[in-house]
Amino acid sequence: MKLAFAALLAMPALALAQAADPQPDELLQIAFPKWKDEEGGRVQSIPTSAVTRSWNAKQGKKRNVIVLPRQAVRVAPDRIVLLATLMPAGDGGEPQVAHGTPVGLAAYTFKPGKDGWTTAKRQEPFDLQGFEGRAQMALAPSPAMAQVLQVTWGSCWQGRCVDVFALYAIGADGVKPKPLVLQKIKGGNVYSRPDCVDRLAGVAQGLPPADPAYADDKVPPGQCYAIEGHWDITGPGALTLRFTGAMSKAGKQGNAPAQRIDQAMKFELRGGRYVPVSGSNPIPDA
Repeated sequence: MKLAFAALLAMPALALAQAADPQPDELLQIAFPKWKDEEGGRVQSIPTSAVTRSWNAKQGKKRNVIVLPRQAVRVAPDRIVLLATLMPAGDGGEPQVAHGTPVGLAAYTFKPGKDGWTTAKRQEPFDLQGFEGRAQMALAPSPAMAQVLQVTWGSCWQGRCVDVFALYAIGADGVKPKPLVLQKIKGGNVYSRPDCVDRLAGVAQGLPPADPAYADDKVPPGQCYAIEGHWDITGPGALTLRFTGAMSKAGKQGNAPAQRIDQAMKFELRGGRYVPVSGSNPIPDA
């Protein structure tokens, strides 16, 4: 009798596990019953936290955000994690975004309930990353853990550009807020100086020409670089970043000839984070 009763209790969870997963917007409407995918309907209120105060230290108990669903991830037979982004908004629902404003990375964990899926955990947000209130989110393959979230973002200012990526572990209890790794993956300052294109042209291929309006400008010696990287999880506990490109350094003697960049930076998974064990990131701080 006890076995039959236990089997009866397990049936709703089993049925949900076998049914088609709900769409991201359907899950978001469970977390925010008033959310609608239309102008004004995406603005919702969330509690302030130590994370949201990085947007603006002067906040009350609640703050408005523009919520967008990104991807639903089945992390267990009875758990689904919805990934979403949160953009800070004013009292009227308008975005409050400047160049340096990061986007909120949010996760909502759902479990089976009496009438379907219910919200089991809210991480809104678990971290802030990006520029201009934007960042890209995608699942990444990993032999070391069940699910990994890849977040990438980048921007340019005054001719200097940088792209950054971070990896987060996803489990049955949601997303671990501390990134597994956070590194620059692409960078260049080719158009911050009038001489960089000519200095790097012999090593870096395919650089668009510099603005001729500044071609005759005289500038002191300075560094020029154009570097691009790719990352790969190469084993159960190994991550490798491979960088290629060109760099021309500068010193007291003037500008040095361009050198080809072709190097690797290797990491090992220790204590829940990828720790560098060899090599270095050649992309300078912008």
